Amino acid sequence: MSSTDVIVRFNAVEKTYDGRVNVVERLNLDIYQGEFLTILGPSGSGKTTTLMMLAGFEEPTSGDIQMSGQSLRNVPPFRRNMGVVFQNYALFPHKTVFQNVAFPLVQRKISKPAIAEQVGEALRMVELQGYGDRRPNQLSGGQQQRVALARALVFEPNLLLMDEPLGALDKKLREQMQIEIKHLHEALGTTVVYVTHDQAEALTMSDRVAVMDEGCIQQTGTPQEIYERPGSSFVANFIGENNNLDGTVERIDGDDCEVRLVSGDIVVARRVGVSQVGDRTTVSVRPEQLEINPNGEAHPNRFQGEVVEVIYFGDHNSLRLAVAGRDDIIAKVSAIDSGDKISPGDSVEVGWALHHCRALDPL
Repeated sequence: MSSTDVIVRFNAVEKTYDGRVNVVERLNLDIYQGEFLTILGPSGSGKTTTLMMLAGFEEPTSGDIQMSGQSLRNVPPFRRNMGVVFQNYALFPHKTVFQNVAFPLVQRKISKPAIAEQVGEALRMVELQGYGDRRPNQLSGGQQQRVALARALVFEPNLLLMDEPLGALDKKLREQMQIEIKHLHEALGTTVVYVTHDQAEALTMSDRVAVMDEGCIQQTGTPQEIYERPGSSFVANFIGENNNLDGTVERIDGDDCEVRLVSGDIVVARRVGVSQVGDRTTVSVRPEQLEINPNGEAHPNRFQGEVVEVIYFGDHNSLRLAVAGRDDIIAKVSAIDSGDKISPGDSVEVGWALHHCRALDPL
């Protein structure tokens, strides 16, 4: 995307509440027109504070936030034309669904006929036509979330901001709402900034993901880039399952390197978080990238191991392996392919490709 597509720019934004510790530190981030950007991170990482500064509910201590090239400093929340959806829905319990959705339009002094038309369209968008006379306590959690979404979209905002909006829903409904919100975004083309600590949610819904930790953006990229090519040990371990092998860089060959593990074994990996021979590193490889008894000589990383435990998950088996001096290496294999063929105590060969293995900063 080009710089002309930028709708929001965080420029060296910092936030502190006590004057000593920065909750958000030197944040530089561009948000592009029409994209679905998720800010992902653990509790206390600064992601909600970042969203609240964008919405105008918090002021940056330093730096600037711009929208469409104009600074948002001194622009109150109601003049930013942003829809906000919170985890607790924030619906008015004494108002009907229609009145809740109409609230932003009433505040903007829109005519009654236009309000009726826009609210009707918003409720159709979230498949709640016919629910206008009900009150929030007469709705399920998923329906209340749809009302909150309709209220945030009814005035056609420049941005839709969502702070952990699905956190109160059960797993099945949460997954259903993820797909519905994704489809709604695709249909409307509204720019969405979404905050969550749920990695699966971020991977499922987003065009881009910005991973935050301790007030800083650790990595930004597509879900595929973040998952398959993590730039740090934090990102590799926060998103999805991961195997970590500690060692020291013995040789560097362009973008690749050889790492001697604590066990003495040598692993060949992509060089990401290391710069020179002698650097300490944590080698990262995903469980689904490990092959058991691989055919041929395709993998430069091949080790003898033993199956410690087999856990059945329906679509796959999770194998805990003793490999390269560790007894906690996890491999995911197809339940159809492995079935009853692999049992605890079996000796196996474990292999993985060079491009699936990354030498990162040490844990």
